[in-house]
Amino acid sequence: MIACSRCGRWHLDPEKVDGKRLSCTEVKRYWAKVRKEHLRLTGHAAQITTDESGNWICLKCNGRLLS
Repeated sequence: MIACSRCGRWHLDPEKVDGKRLSCTEVKRYWAKVRKEHLRLTGHAAQITTDESGNWICLKCNGRLLS
């Protein structure tokens, strides 16, 4: 899934977190920050996906990415 897609959760969830509408470029930056923070905390790059409950997780470690 492409992060800048206006349809779907890739765009909508970061907007909910920031509390405002975001451009496609801002959404890409948001997900880049999520990946960078995960790398800093765990030592590996996040492979972003969702679990059965719809939570954003890392496929490698099953760690939650958004609160």
